[in-house]
Amino acid sequence: MKIVYMGISLWLMTGVGFAQNEEDALRYSRTYFGGTARNSGMAGTMSAFGGDYSVVAQNPAGLARIRKTNFSSTLNIENLRSEADFYGTNTKTQDVVGNLSNLSYVKAYELDPKVFNNWYSVQLGMGFNRINSFQQRFLIAGEADSSILHSFIRQANGIPDSLIYDQLPFGAGLAYDVYAIDPASGNQYTTDFTSGKSLHSRSVTRTGGMNEYSFSLSGNYANKLYLGATFNATRVKFNETLQHKEAFTDTSLWLRSINYTGKLNIEGWGYNLRVGAIFMPKDWLTFGASVQTPTRYNLSDSWSNNMTAQTDEGLKSVDNANVPVGEYDYRIQTPIKANVSVGVVLRKYGSIGAEVEFVNYPSAWLAAIKNSEAPYLFYQENLQIQNLYQTGINYKLGAELRLSSQLYARGGFAYYQSPYRENKGNALNPTLFYTAGLGYNWGKVYVDVAGVLQNSTNAYYAYDPTINGSKSTINETNLRFLVSLGIRLD
Repeated sequence: MKIVYMGISLWLMTGVGFAQNEEDALRYSRTYFGGTARNSGMAGTMSAFGGDYSVVAQNPAGLARIRKTNFSSTLNIENLRSEADFYGTNTKTQDVVGNLSNLSYVKAYELDPKVFNNWYSVQLGMGFNRINSFQQRFLIAGEADSSILHSFIRQANGIPDSLIYDQLPFGAGLAYDVYAIDPASGNQYTTDFTSGKSLHSRSVTRTGGMNEYSFSLSGNYANKLYLGATFNATRVKFNETLQHKEAFTDTSLWLRSINYTGKLNIEGWGYNLRVGAIFMPKDWLTFGASVQTPTRYNLSDSWSNNMTAQTDEGLKSVDNANVPVGEYDYRIQTPIKANVSVGVVLRKYGSIGAEVEFVNYPSAWLAAIKNSEAPYLFYQENLQIQNLYQTGINYKLGAELRLSSQLYARGGFAYYQSPYRENKGNALNPTLFYTAGLGYNWGKVYVDVAGVLQNSTNAYYAYDPTINGSKSTINETNLRFLVSLGIRLD
């Protein structure tokens, strides 16, 4: 996957109070397999087999194959690694974080098929699965001819200096306040950085994720047809902090260095419905299909920026009372999703599963909340969604090998297509997942472990992408270790 992270960067530089753009819609539209270690170890291909709570995030009909009341919990450890290439300078970072990726309870009710018209069982389930992680750490460092100050100057040109605080409080207004940019004739601006190089250092830390809380109902008809539906409430938390430092190599300059910082916090909830079916024409063959309605999110953003400049006359800073703060409430609707799957049981040797998922990215949109005190149409942002994005097709393949009556080995691969259209300035690199796992079943108690390696390459623009020196390329790997404990209660 190659994502052009212009959204957050432009938010940090603009003077309007809107952080929201097409990249926000994409962030919440892209969800991945997760939940239990068993499902993760098979790269999310259990949707045609079922029998595991994770499948409610893909095909809730799979819940109908749970025969006994079941409790499960999964611990997830993420090992984050990144390597940033900034004009030939490579910088590596690493971090480790932990969270829960699954917690669930399923009550299974056996039915008498003679009494209930060939219905064999009904299941009620509740719990959550982690369907996306926003955990990222990267550091960009190196030498360039340009500065973020040049981007601030482009914003400010044409604006009288008496209005720069009001119109550009989060970017050029801060630079003006600390004397990093200066007024020139004709409402133009300049900077003291006119010779030498700029030594860049930008650290970015992102945290949070998306947890889907589900309430599910499923049923088993004639041991051939399995049906399921689930109501989902998705909790979104996204936090970003950045620090952008520049030191200028020409020591004769009055301006020696700058330090620009930013914080963004996003929270909210989204709601959708998902329905699915699994058909088993043979004991060794299953077919599945599922559809998810668009998810409607109500989100709240808050953000702030600050800046200091080191000069020959000492440190220039913004008065605490003038540090800009913004907040905004808005809505995002993410696309409809659908998937089809197939599962093959290889006698007593194991099973192979595959799934294809369709996501209509161009149908996402942003809007102000109803009765907003600061309504905004998001016209340009919604046009960008339709212009930049395409329908994505994601592929998953996984297998489970039965090593003994109690021990299982698993592996899988998933390919998530780039959401970007061709010839839109974004490379069409996919996001790739490689998975492996083991499971041991004692009967009433079972334990599963899995490892999931996620790899992506991202283009990151620290400021105006038309200015040479703003771009870096970031290669990221997220190696997740999952451990699930399950208990069958009857």
